Parts: sequence; C-alpha cells; structure tokens
Amino acid sequence: MPDSAELLWRQDRGATPLYTNTNERLNIQFEFERLPLKTEALDPRIVRIPVGRYNERHRHAHETLFYIIAGEGKVVVENSAVEVKQGDVVFVPRWAMHQSQNGGDTEMVILAVTDFGLTGRAYVGDYNKTARMKNAIEVARNL
Repeated sequence: MPDSAELLWRQDRGATPLYTNTNERLNIQFEFERLPLKTEALDPRIVRIPVGRYNERHRHAHETLFYIIAGEGKVVVENSAVEVKQGDVVFVPRWAMHQSQNGGDTEMVILAVTDFGLTGRAYVGDYNKTARMKNAIEVARNL
C-alpha cells in the first residue's frame, strides 16, 4: 500500500513526460505526461494540446476516460464528434479511432485514465510489442 504522499497528485507537482508529437501538415501538436501514481491496472495521464491544435488520430487496445481539466474543443470518436469543455467526461472504447481537437482560446488539458496495465496483461500480452507497435506503424502509413 502506498504511503499517503503517494495517493495524491496536484497539477503544481508536475508529471513525467511520456510522449510529444508535432506535425505541421496535420495541425498536430500535443504532449502526454504520466502521473506519478503507483497504479496497477489504471494509467492516468495528462494530455496538453495548444490552442488550435490536435493530437493524432489513433486507436489502441485500452479503454480511456477523458476528463477535461481546462479548455474546450472537440473529441472525435470514430464518426461521432462531441463538443467538450472544462468538467466534461468522454469515453473512448477499445480500438475506437479518436482524436482530441482544441477549439478554444486556451490550452486544452485532459486527464486521460486508461486501463493500460490491465489491457497489457489480460488482452494483448506484451502490449508495447503488439498493439502499440502495430498502431504506430499504421498511423505512420496514414501520414
């Protein structure tokens, strides 16, 4: 069991940089950070998208809940687009193509909570060698 200091994360404490991507042609610019919480099945991350930018359209084996911490815009899941603002929650099913788009005038900040750890163990084996690598190759082919 983690001690009490490991149970709480606050935005002013920062997070561990995980992944960034910029593609001017596709209007993509974003960064992912992993929260320093000792989770097993869940994988909480912060997604930051600058004004007028998107993250890449992608899919993965894990389910995701997006909680919009700040900003506003649109989340596209398959062929549905939902307008979002601070306080909204969006569900992204397994393998659904999705993309977040910042349509506001401030940075869009999203808490993305996935079942990455559970999916990696229960559904796809070595997640980093199967689902993630296949998805990365597929996304690269579509650029």
